[in-house]
Amino acid sequence: MEDGTTYERQGQMVFSDISVNEGTGSLVLRTQFPNPDKWLLPGMFVRGLVTVAINEQAITIAQRAVTRDGNGEAFTLVVNASNVVESRPIKVSSTQGNKWIVTSGLKAGERVIMEGSQKAHPGATVVCVPFGETNGLNVASAPLATGNNKKPQE
Repeated sequence: MEDGTTYERQGQMVFSDISVNEGTGSLVLRTQFPNPDKWLLPGMFVRGLVTVAINEQAITIAQRAVTRDGNGEAFTLVVNASNVVESRPIKVSSTQGNKWIVTSGLKAGERVIMEGSQKAHPGATVVCVPFGETNGLNVASAPLATGNNKKPQE
C-alpha cells in the first residue's frame, strides 16, 4: 500500500508476458485480487512478491561449490561414502539467492566440498567436517539442501 503496509488479500496471476523490458527491467503481469474495500484502483502501479514455482524435491548447491570446465560445463567435487573425492558433472537450471538449482548429477544428502577444493582432487581421501567448522582442516563439506525451495520474484 502507499504507506508501505502489505495488502492482506491474496490474489492470483492470470497473465505473464514472456519478455523483460531491457530498459526498465520490468515484466508485465496481470493479476486479480479481491477488492471489497475498493483500496485498489485500475491502473495503479504496485510492487508485489510473486511465487513463480515451488519444487519440493529441488536440490540446491552453493554457487561457490560449482566450477566450470573449459567447455563451460558445470561440475562439483563430491565426497563418497568411503571419504574419497569424486568429480561430478552436474546440470544447473537457475539460481535461488546464492545457490544453484541442480537438475541432474546429484542426489539429496550427498556431501559436496565447499572449501579446500584447490587441495582436494578426485581420488584423494579426505576428512569431512560440517561447513563452517573447519577446525584447521583443509577440506570441508556440507550436505545439500532439499525441499521448500520457493523462488520469489519482485
